[in-house]
Amino acid sequence: MFRSNKVGKSSSSILSADAEVYGDLKVSGSILVYGKVFGSVNSKGSIRTGKGSFVKGDVNAFEAVINGNVKGDVVVSGKVTLGPHSHLMGDLTAGILVIQEGARFDGLCNMVKDVGSKTKPLIKQNQSEG
Repeated sequence: MFRSNKVGKSSSSILSADAEVYGDLKVSGSILVYGKVFGSVNSKGSIRTGKGSFVKGDVNAFEAVINGNVKGDVVVSGKVTLGPHSHLMGDLTAGILVIQEGARFDGLCNMVKDVGSKTKPLIKQNQSEG
């Protein structure tokens, strides 16, 4: 279920459906969220949210698969998948985006090759040139 994108050992964490976290959550590996998080979620690996989960805060990761509700901005250097039961209420920055039928997305999307780069989105570059 979880993959490590780095050489070496990394751990995976699971937040069960009956768990609630108040505050920021930071993991060095991957995390699967079935419960509720009222704060930012940061992972060097992947973040996966299950159906019925809720995150009120920003999400930062290498990869994300959203199947629950996220109210906050999502910044992912790799691939983001918005599953059929997902509802993202916030802006999204990613290298690759997959939106499955049934997903809801209320926000702006910025597709970049490297999330950490200083490259401006093309639409802003064109507006400033003309």
